[in-house]
Amino acid sequence: IPEGHGCAYSIDSEGELFYTPILASGALQLEETDIVDYYDAVDNECENEINEIHDKLIEMNKTAGFYFKN
Repeated sequence: IPEGHGCAYSIDSEGELFYTPILASGALQLEETDIVDYYDAVDNECENEINEIHDKLIEMNKTAGFYFKN
């Protein structure tokens, strides 16, 4: 959960990046989980930060044995 993003990020076993909005109460709004649109990230000038988050999640999931894409 990166500071200032207003959402939490996750990946599936093949590395697809998802975001889940965080409510003002701090709870995750799970029914609003969706795939990250990289075109929006480029438009919002946060592409590098999104790529860093994605890379970190892949490394964490590789370590845990949950990432299976070659």
